[in-house]
Amino acid sequence: MWVRPGKSVFLVVLTGLCVGLSGCGQQPVRNVEPGGPGLSREEVQLQDAAARWADDYCVAVGSLVQGLATMPSVDPSSPQRAVRTSSELLGSVINGLDRALDGLNELPPSPVPGGDQVRAQAVTDFQGVRDRASAARQRLDSTEPGAIDEATLGQAHGPLDEVARLDLLNRFEAVPELATAVAHAPVCRQLTVQVTATPR
Repeated sequence: MWVRPGKSVFLVVLTGLCVGLSGCGQQPVRNVEPGGPGLSREEVQLQDAAARWADDYCVAVGSLVQGLATMPSVDPSSPQRAVRTSSELLGSVINGLDRALDGLNELPPSPVPGGDQVRAQAVTDFQGVRDRASAARQRLDSTEPGAIDEATLGQAHGPLDEVARLDLLNRFEAVPELATAVAHAPVCRQLTVQVTATPR
């Protein structure tokens, strides 16, 4: 029986992100918290704008799980079924990445310096994983039944491992305003807890 290596790690990531986003496919309740004391009106407005932008960013990258909520299982009962269901699984991954990319591309310009660079790098990362998942799916779909071998059945492993390794907020620390904004952005806080708790 063929078993997908890395599946358990991927499901841990998926389950945790679903919990962190208040359930896959559901819009989380978001109340961005106001800035702290001792700030001028302009500083409070900038902090609030940064928190709202960061929260929208986190909704976008967190929407990856929406396409994975109904991720199919691979059917190992025959090589042909394993290939077909592996292709369907990669389709779920691609759909989730497409949602995340759409959300990132729809974000307004960052109100703080460095935010747009963070978004651009996330788009590059997500697009790269998406392209490789799509290429793997095409290889699966084009394989003739008589040509299915172990390498064919392993096509889904790489994209799954890449998704499991995605760190959704790893570049916020390089932008002080965004690192601060996370504390005032509820969806980001939920993702931060999950990223910290998930074993790599």
